[in-house]
Amino acid sequence: MRKLIVIAGALLLAGMVGAALAPVTHRAQIENTDFVNFYAAASIVRSGNGAKLYQQNTQDAAVRSVLGRDLSEYFLHPPFEAAALAPLASLSIERAFVVWTAINVAALALLPLVLMPCIPLVDRRPYFGLLGFCFLPVLIALTLGQDSILLLFIISLSYLLMHKQMDVGSGLVLALMAIKFQYLIVLVPLLLMSRKWRAGAGLGLGCASLAFLSALVTGWHGLWHYFRFVHTIDTLRGPGAPNPALMVNVRGFLVGAGWAPHSLVYPAAGAAVLLGLGAVCARTASVTPKNGLVFAVYIAVALTAAPYAHFPDMTLLLLPVLLAMDRLVDTGMGSIRARLIACACASLFLWPVLLLALGGHYWWNSRIYLIFPVIVFFIAALMSEIHFGEELTTCRGKITAT
Repeated sequence: MRKLIVIAGALLLAGMVGAALAPVTHRAQIENTDFVNFYAAASIVRSGNGAKLYQQNTQDAAVRSVLGRDLSEYFLHPPFEAAALAPLASLSIERAFVVWTAINVAALALLPLVLMPCIPLVDRRPYFGLLGFCFLPVLIALTLGQDSILLLFIISLSYLLMHKQMDVGSGLVLALMAIKFQYLIVLVPLLLMSRKWRAGAGLGLGCASLAFLSALVTGWHGLWHYFRFVHTIDTLRGPGAPNPALMVNVRGFLVGAGWAPHSLVYPAAGAAVLLGLGAVCARTASVTPKNGLVFAVYIAVALTAAPYAHFPDMTLLLLPVLLAMDRLVDTGMGSIRARLIACACASLFLWPVLLLALGGHYWWNSRIYLIFPVIVFFIAALMSEIHFGEELTTCRGKITAT
């Protein structure tokens, strides 16, 4: 009965959002969102020009046909995502944006349905699964037309399958995170260190399937152009170049703090340290139905160690926060570790709002890179509980046996 209520509520909420946005959404409100690039890429694929998708002049022409002017930003996601979005290109960009927003709202509202079987806190109180509607990165992702909410839904579904010990299926679902593959290149080593071989096999199979689908869109030669195109845009300077100071990872923090803004050595060293923390966590404990904190650490490490992690992608941390809150309900607030976790979870919600309130009128001029230390604090708090909490449980078990 509760599942039906969640489904009905999600559909109702998505319908209400769509109905509310449809009459007030205008092109001028959309042209500065990331959805413009998604729509342009979808229209290129729909017109049968997938082989030219990752050429700057092709994307420039597509954007110009939609907006009547040029933009300096480009679609950098894999071809299979552009193909999946192609049906939206049959609509006007205004209607497509409304539909896309409704899809994302529905995915967020359905999150309790995914998490109820694997997070007891959400099973008892499903409304906790709706905390995303109070999380600033989620709201920013919605207004920008980003796909961060779909990433959260994918990784939550993958965790559900892993919780049910359906590791191959978990890996297959996790492969969909290739829409932003920078997180997979961190998650994969950590899962393999945890001896999740079946999940790794499923992930490999899923990625191979997505590569094949992408090749159908662009051709194998066009698929090679994709990686070259991403590298070219990354090395740009000026308009159209990525702005690391808008990222919440180690690279963003170092650039925002003014440390070697054009060097990749220090960000790579910082990423290696973070990956090392994840490796320590993998050696300390494995991902089990009773220890979701390990998976929570993996997600947080992937976000902070990845070469790209813009603020909307902080949406991914909603799952680790729920796993941490579930642990607090289970263990209580009596220990210092529990209080640190509670403080870290609260900071992830409040610190971005405070930066926005004190720093500027928009998130991009609010020194958003300063969120990175808070995420590191969150990782440290979880690792402390994983190591010392497990050790304490073991000691208690031995005392009871004696």
